Amino acid sequence: MSTDLSALTCAADRWDGMAGEFEKQETAYRRDVHRVSMGSSWTGLSAGAAHARFDTTLSEYRSARTEAKAIASLLRDAHSQFTELKGRLKTACAEAVEAGIRVSERGVVSPDPERTKGREDDDQHAEAARAAQRVQAWQDRIDRAVRDVTDADTGVRIALTAATASDRLAGGGRGFNGEAVGDVETYEARQAEGALEKLARGGHLSAGELAELERTFRDNSDDEAFARTLLDDLGAAGTIRLTNELNDLVHVDGGPRAGAYGRIETGLADSLATATKDTQSQWYRDWRAEMRHAGVQQYATDAQGARLDKAVGYQSLVTLMGKGHGYAPGMLEDLTDDMIAAERRDPGIWRLKGEYAGRRDGWFANDPVDGMLGLMSRDPATAAHYLGSEAHMRYLMKERDWDVTLHEQDNGKAASYTARTDGDDRTGFGAALQAATTGIDPSDRHAHFAAHTERNEAVLRSALTHLSDQGDDFPPSLREPMAKILVNHGATVHTSMSEIDIAGSPLKQDQLFEVVKQVSKDKDAYGTLNGGLNQAMVTGIHGDHSHSTEPLIRAGRTVGFLEEARIQAQGDPKTAEFTAKPLFDRAIGYLPVAGEDVKEGFDFVTEKWLEDEQKRLDEKQADDNVRAYSRRNGQLMALADEWSKLRHPAGGSTFTAQTQINRSAEDGIAHATGMSGEQPK
Repeated sequence: MSTDLSALTCAADRWDGMAGEFEKQETAYRRDVHRVSMGSSWTGLSAGAAHARFDTTLSEYRSARTEAKAIASLLRDAHSQFTELKGRLKTACAEAVEAGIRVSERGVVSPDPERTKGREDDDQHAEAARAAQRVQAWQDRIDRAVRDVTDADTGVRIALTAATASDRLAGGGRGFNGEAVGDVETYEARQAEGALEKLARGGHLSAGELAELERTFRDNSDDEAFARTLLDDLGAAGTIRLTNELNDLVHVDGGPRAGAYGRIETGLADSLATATKDTQSQWYRDWRAEMRHAGVQQYATDAQGARLDKAVGYQSLVTLMGKGHGYAPGMLEDLTDDMIAAERRDPGIWRLKGEYAGRRDGWFANDPVDGMLGLMSRDPATAAHYLGSEAHMRYLMKERDWDVTLHEQDNGKAASYTARTDGDDRTGFGAALQAATTGIDPSDRHAHFAAHTERNEAVLRSALTHLSDQGDDFPPSLREPMAKILVNHGATVHTSMSEIDIAGSPLKQDQLFEVVKQVSKDKDAYGTLNGGLNQAMVTGIHGDHSHSTEPLIRAGRTVGFLEEARIQAQGDPKTAEFTAKPLFDRAIGYLPVAGEDVKEGFDFVTEKWLEDEQKRLDEKQADDNVRAYSRRNGQLMALADEWSKLRHPAGGSTFTAQTQINRSAEDGIAHATGMSGEQPK
């Protein structure tokens, strides 16, 4: 912390001055010495011997100048890095002190006793636990800041050592480094290449080599020069082979070093993201062209070898990319298009034996197209842009063959295989669809409702169009994502379900009904959809401050719409429905933001709806009249109570409201039945 970093720039200036002096000497030597051996007045063996030595000396002047300028550049690079990292460390210490945390001169963090003064005895234990957590959090932050300085310092040492190294001269001795460069990260990448190539060949690294690789990636994976130097040396095929080897070490061999190999793979993935940021660069175009070839080749791996199979390059690439973050939108879209082009040329290219899903085997991206869509879902704007293309939606919804795994069939003789979907079928597509329509990353546990863009709404309409045409071929894996999407667009969906004028509905009612019917075939998706729309209905009631019964009528019609879709989804009305009551998470982040009054009403209506569902379960739907009023009575009465409470706060009869909403529910059922083309029963 007390080091005067300006000494580095002063030294760099001296090294630049040295380079200038070498340039002067080079000019003088070429003019006054080297030129003598080039003329016609001196010939013979002595002239030839002198000329060779003069060439070496002239070259050394040039190399000395190059090395001196490179060292000057490295010192300035070091100054820039150290200044920034030292600033971060100072900031962390200052902010810790502001937060009431003590930091010693050696970076040891401790609580401030003033924090706990005056506390009651029964609070001291809890306060001590909270204080310990705060101390640890600040200690971790300061430790990371110190480690970052150490990592950078190690990188500078590597670069300075390499910049001053040179091969032996032809005449003996060692010379200056005429190929020295002034970038620290380039030297770190070159040193990492040796260890990575050793890994790619199946070699094993020592503990020291592993630790140095981890440090190198930790320090440089966000540096473009480092990332591109590394990937250039590995090449596309080498990157895939290295990825396969790392995955074998992590997922097949396991052991105490698996974590370290996993962190190296993450560093490699982040480096790939950094190198491909500029999708307009010539470097990116060359890399993509090379990957188009390597991505469709087969590679032997231990993981696939156990199944007597081989992985395809793009499968390994997407497996690697799943460990990284920060990929450029254009890169994600380009690679997805390239993979789709590959599977169009060679149908079944991704098919491997057995399942690649679940906690044990789901780490491998056996369906790379679905894997790329999953990566897109982390960036909702990119997902919306990609799925906003009608050609992309049509291909993924209707044209693509999703049977990407080969399942063994026992026919009593020789083993045979049948192509079927994998256990995580369309997981990536469902996530991308959800991100594209909601503007929310579905993997973000802390995400909140986002205002919809025109593109979000367009993708929703496109999804309804394509999915409503599929009937009972509706992919089961898309039921839950579609339920969340419809709830996220709850106001629009509620308006559409309750609209009497078909032409005035924001969403096409026949398409909406068919999708809701298919969603309702899954208990969890049904619970998400029906429970979530309770908020839209309660919000509608609270949003109208007049004495109009329209919000009440619309709520009833929506309940009827949902009820008819569920009935048609179940088929024979005498058949028992779900064997367990659907659950609903009221804390889901894709619900629109609501005030406390709406939340209270929402909770009340949802509780009554769940009671209705329990009643369905208890009675097991043994009678024919599954459209009976009693099946939805609790939910409807709760909605009527909510409406009456706002219109008649002092109390009074709610009979009219109850009658109205029940009649509206029946109307909603009739309207939905007509939409579906079913004959009323």
